[in-house]
Amino acid sequence: MERTSLMRRLAVAAAVLSLVAHTSGAAGQTTRLDAVYSVHLTGIPIGQGAVILDINQTGFAAAGTAKFTGLVRMISTGEGTSTVRGSFQANRVVSSIFSTQSNTSDRNEKVEIVVENGFAKEFSVMPPPRDLDKNRVPLTQAARTNVVDPLSAGLMLVSAPGDALNPQSCNRTIPIFDARFRYDVVLSYLRTEMAPKKIDGYDGAVLVCQARYVPVAGHRTDRPQVEQLAKNKELFVWLAPVAGTRALVPIKVSIATGVGTMVVEATRFRTTQR
Repeated sequence: MERTSLMRRLAVAAAVLSLVAHTSGAAGQTTRLDAVYSVHLTGIPIGQGAVILDINQTGFAAAGTAKFTGLVRMISTGEGTSTVRGSFQANRVVSSIFSTQSNTSDRNEKVEIVVENGFAKEFSVMPPPRDLDKNRVPLTQAARTNVVDPLSAGLMLVSAPGDALNPQSCNRTIPIFDARFRYDVVLSYLRTEMAPKKIDGYDGAVLVCQARYVPVAGHRTDRPQVEQLAKNKELFVWLAPVAGTRALVPIKVSIATGVGTMVVEATRFRTTQR
């Protein structure tokens, strides 16, 4: 597996949320999620991430870290950090300021995105991708409208805390813009089950959703990997409610790849009131 691509998957998956953040106390009580995730490929540990998410009625802030571990670290060093701060309107994130930094043996990269009222107003990738203009579907203004950044995409809101485990809460389309690509993640309800007992801090029910990747813009039309990912039916997300809030976040993600199944799974998932 190409190492830079793996690091990006780690950073996004482990930062499906995020680490060390704070929100304004003016909006009332804040709930903090403190989580740790492990990353395995075909059962072999390859990475880990740490996450803290602070959330209240009007918005949230989060930051996260991810790094290679185990045998992968013998081949390539890699680590990433991400932060995001955003605001809510009704049942969705409408504005956010997102930043992520990834460092690998091959490349150091920083991505920044500013979303205002659902529109990706500003974005940058430094250094710029080398093949930015080669056979790519254009990133038009329309493609950057009604979107969320990659971290905010992991925060799914419902109308009220009691709706969190309603099967309908799983059925949604998440429009994601990551400064390179615009794509949808389409979730559909599969089943409800109990979380594994090995998760420190959470032993309740979770929603299991099947996920589908739909490319919209920014992707290269000459890359078979895009079509393969769009046809991949082995993408699943386990969603758990954040106690005291109307938010669901991934507690587990499973993705089939050409070299085996990659699983990102929480080993700690604790909430406290602040």
